Amino acid sequence: MKKSLLCAAVALACSPAFAADVQLFGFFDQGVAFLSENLASTMGGPVGGKNTVELANANEKVAMQGRKNQVSLGTGNVSTWGIKLTEQLNDDVSVGIHLENGYLPDSGEFYMDNVLFERESSIAINSKTYGQIKFGRMPAMLTGSGTTGIFNSRVNPFGAGWGNMTGGWKFVGTLATARHNNMINYKSPTFNGVTFHAQTSFGDDYTHKTTGETGEEGSSKVNHYSALGVTVQGDKYFLAAGVDYLKMGSVQGAVTDDTIKAIIGGHYDFGSFKGYATVQYMDNIEYIGGYSTKEYAPRIKDQGNTKGFDAWAVSLGADTKVWGGTAKFSVGYAQAENQNLDDNKDLVRMNVGVGYIYPLSKRTSIYGIGGYFWEDADYNEDKIYASEVIVGLMHRF
Repeated sequence: MKKSLLCAAVALACSPAFAADVQLFGFFDQGVAFLSENLASTMGGPVGGKNTVELANANEKVAMQGRKNQVSLGTGNVSTWGIKLTEQLNDDVSVGIHLENGYLPDSGEFYMDNVLFERESSIAINSKTYGQIKFGRMPAMLTGSGTTGIFNSRVNPFGAGWGNMTGGWKFVGTLATARHNNMINYKSPTFNGVTFHAQTSFGDDYTHKTTGETGEEGSSKVNHYSALGVTVQGDKYFLAAGVDYLKMGSVQGAVTDDTIKAIIGGHYDFGSFKGYATVQYMDNIEYIGGYSTKEYAPRIKDQGNTKGFDAWAVSLGADTKVWGGTAKFSVGYAQAENQNLDDNKDLVRMNVGVGYIYPLSKRTSIYGIGGYFWEDADYNEDKIYASEVIVGLMHRF
């Protein structure tokens, strides 16, 4: 949507002197969700589990919450709206602004309370010669989301996942913190299909909820996120590899040791279908999974900070054209070890997703998706299983 439309929508001044290109963009997704869950008492959707899970002793196990069935308005994806602005300074250099906010279409609420443009709020300097550097709040590189992620739907037909458990690679692995404030992101020019990526965050001002001790942005008391990655794009294939590192602050750090995560993934177009795969390694991860399946590592009471999970995960997927639409399939498997416990510490989980998307136009589609999730953890009283079906409509503008 060009500047004339945006001016009419938000009463921005339009004149020949207004040299920037401005776009209003967004994504709307709304459907009906059928959810059946048998989860541990510390888990649950849509926001995830409790971040402090304590056991009285080494023999205690996490209780179950019992089976729950629910029909409600739901979405396969987070709805967003935003503004992009680009101004060309010369033949080589331009400046860009990206403001994007998530919202809940059934209520109109912000996706994140009291945070406007929580998906991304950044300014970029773009150079054809030297690449792009961005400053602000933006997605972590290994999430795959937004303008600075390098994975998502390029490594799995469901991206980072639809709904609470359908497909995706985050349900058997983790996105950890999906976005960071005070971030610097660099993307190199592309050489023969190869692009290099780097990120670092100075962290946030932080106040400990229990002790009241504070840490300032940029200090050793708050967490610092960094990541390196590379992408390779060919005519029929895409490959991405990345590693990130969360340096735990002396006040803010929730995990005793620093967190490391590595992912490699991609896709290949075989003509009749497109195949996808990811492999993940996670060390000292505070939690595994996402939404309903997000699980924090239980620890013994008064143990102090968590040691988190040591885990690995794989996912495979495919999509193909069927009857004018696209059919999707994904399966993921993970093994993890809860490093807080000496015994009863092993976890195995699996996720399966199927879906079908039919375009009504270039911007509007209807879809139906279904997912099944299963987990067996030694520290839980029983096996966890859940299933979900969502039918809905989505529109991009």
